[in-house]
Amino acid sequence: MEAPTYVRRPRRLPRLTLETVVTFGVFFGIGFLAPSFGPGIVPVDALILVMIALWIPSIGDGEPRGVLRPLLIPLALILAGSLLGSMAVGIKPWIVTDLGKDVASFASFFAVIVVLRAGGPSAVRAAGWACALATIVVCLALTIDVGSRAQATFANPNIAAHYLVTSLVVLTRAPISRLLRYGAIGLGVIGLAGTGSFGALLMSIGAFGYLIVSLPQARRRLLIKRSAFVGVLVIGVAMIISGGGVLTPEAETGFNERHFERSSEGRLGKWTAALDVAIENPLGIGPGSNRGLGLLPGDQEAHNEYLAYLSERSLVGLVGLILLYMAAWRIGPRGGLTRALVIGFALQSLVRETFHYRHLWLILGLAVVLDTSAYGEDPAQARSRAWVST
Repeated sequence: MEAPTYVRRPRRLPRLTLETVVTFGVFFGIGFLAPSFGPGIVPVDALILVMIALWIPSIGDGEPRGVLRPLLIPLALILAGSLLGSMAVGIKPWIVTDLGKDVASFASFFAVIVVLRAGGPSAVRAAGWACALATIVVCLALTIDVGSRAQATFANPNIAAHYLVTSLVVLTRAPISRLLRYGAIGLGVIGLAGTGSFGALLMSIGAFGYLIVSLPQARRRLLIKRSAFVGVLVIGVAMIISGGGVLTPEAETGFNERHFERSSEGRLGKWTAALDVAIENPLGIGPGSNRGLGLLPGDQEAHNEYLAYLSERSLVGLVGLILLYMAAWRIGPRGGLTRALVIGFALQSLVRETFHYRHLWLILGLAVVLDTSAYGEDPAQARSRAWVST
């Protein structure tokens, strides 16, 4: 089934269809992970299940076309590595939970692409509006946590920051009005500063850096000048909101030397321990077992996706992870949102385990659709209509 050709009308409201309603609910809901109805279960999961149910009948047809097949081998390797580790330690509750999250994450990625394509331009616009509105609300909630690392409705500030960067990337080219786009992006950067997440900062440098480098030279220079001005303005506003705590060297949190040193030292200890686990258990110890068995300092995760896969899912799982990044890169066009997010996720994975974040897979799916069909144009024409070239 060929992907439909869309016409971009950013100011037109989405039509009310099943795909539109589900899409809007999912993309708005992933910004709010409270209240929780159990271990890791939140209200938006109900809509995600509906989206997956809409996708399941088309699996036999190879849907989503151009996406499902390239990812099958990497996903098979990740599953094989997971099973190897599970056999070494036995079936544990946390292993079952993590495998369930794996299935849900990958299924939601495929499902959102199918639903967006089936819903056409109306569903794509609904996703863009939902991302923008959720970003605005989340950032307003983040400003309430004055003087500390804000997290709003997320489990910790790092997840909130990861969500904001991921959302901001797709908002640069989502089919929404400029007012909504600039408003959401401006507030998003302020909210991001309030989280004090160095991992998200690394992610944003990689993702937005790729988008900027992909532009023609003249437009690139203009954007850099505008970005520098906006950046200084936003940082100033963020400092005022946080009472100066965001960039104050003496502060325990935020973007400062003391927080960076404490975070770096803690991660180095976890990375060393995770590497030791990988050496002692070449077949892996099963998904989630670093934390489940209390093998790392503070009984926490490895804070490194690659070391976590190596220690828990063996070299087989790690190869699958790397091939997954490579396959996702090949799916996206040159200079597109998909490749920008892949770079950002790959960098963030150096300091955090993020593959079970709901928003990662759903917004990545939106990026794939925006890159390949949302404008009815080739990628170069699509970029020329986006904010980065204005």
